[in-house]
Amino acid sequence: MTPGGSVSQLLKDSIYFAAKDGRAINIYTALEELSVSEIKQLLNETVIDYEGHKCTPLIIAARNGHDKVVKIIISKFEPNIEQEGSVKVDNYVIEGATALWCAASGGHLSVIKTLVHAGANVNHATKTQSTPLRAACYDGRLDIVKYLIEHGADFNITNHYNNSCLMIAAYKGHLEIVSYLLSQGADPNIRAHCGATAMHFAAENGHTFIVKDLLGSGALVLKNENGMTPLMSAAERTQAEVVEFLVGKSDITLEEKIDALELLGASFANDKENYCLTSAYKYLYKTMQLRYQDPNNIIRKPECEPIAAYQNWKETQTLEELEAIRNNPNNTHGRIGH
Repeated sequence: MTPGGSVSQLLKDSIYFAAKDGRAINIYTALEELSVSEIKQLLNETVIDYEGHKCTPLIIAARNGHDKVVKIIISKFEPNIEQEGSVKVDNYVIEGATALWCAASGGHLSVIKTLVHAGANVNHATKTQSTPLRAACYDGRLDIVKYLIEHGADFNITNHYNNSCLMIAAYKGHLEIVSYLLSQGADPNIRAHCGATAMHFAAENGHTFIVKDLLGSGALVLKNENGMTPLMSAAERTQAEVVEFLVGKSDITLEEKIDALELLGASFANDKENYCLTSAYKYLYKTMQLRYQDPNNIIRKPECEPIAAYQNWKETQTLEELEAIRNNPNNTHGRIGH
């Protein structure tokens, strides 16, 4: 104790780092002889550590999965279980994180059970409105997702971008979680502030099976704020498998097929990470075949002005013109379509 009746910073740090390292006995020994006010101060005030966390002993113990520490602190010393702190996760600082959120983010089911049994609010969100359930959906932990929902977690709560738990699971490619959320009644047509749905996030990240699951559960083909459908979003991101699946759907018009395949081909010719002229030609050739499949109703490209940066080449309009530039990357970029 310091002269003013408050506990010393040295003791605060000692308790905090014991919790961080999982030293339950050390914590119990240090706290059992202290007064209620001293214990409350030690357990409910935050400590800033060398990793950038700013949180209580309970929060850091939960984050690191130390269930014995969590149990001793809760059962013997009655901390504020809803106390918020700041933690670093994947190089992001999460403000307003509770012990339960941290346990869910870290994938620590035993700690989650301890906290929920002690009365932790399963829907207590961070400053950006991320719930413990959202953290589990992001991490791909179906067991934790099920447990939280069974104990009252609301999968309809969205974050500050209006991004749902279903969206984050679709974005991350967690098919089992997507299927489970849909089985529990999650709405596949909720739109984020950018206008995107769960199907946009699945499509643009190449998760074909999730796209199929969403469509089978009533997902609508909607446009985002940029006028892009999931099909076009997939094409822009060079997600060929998703594009081929979607253009094969019976409700896709010929014009939509052409637009998507043409964008896919153009994207392969311009994408830095997935640059592939072979794929670009493949899909542009398919596009041209579709344009000319009915000789009585040829669907021609709109004429575009030549671009000086590409030596004033014009876009290809026929299969023959496309074949002529097939193996010439200098010509391909300027003539496939912009």
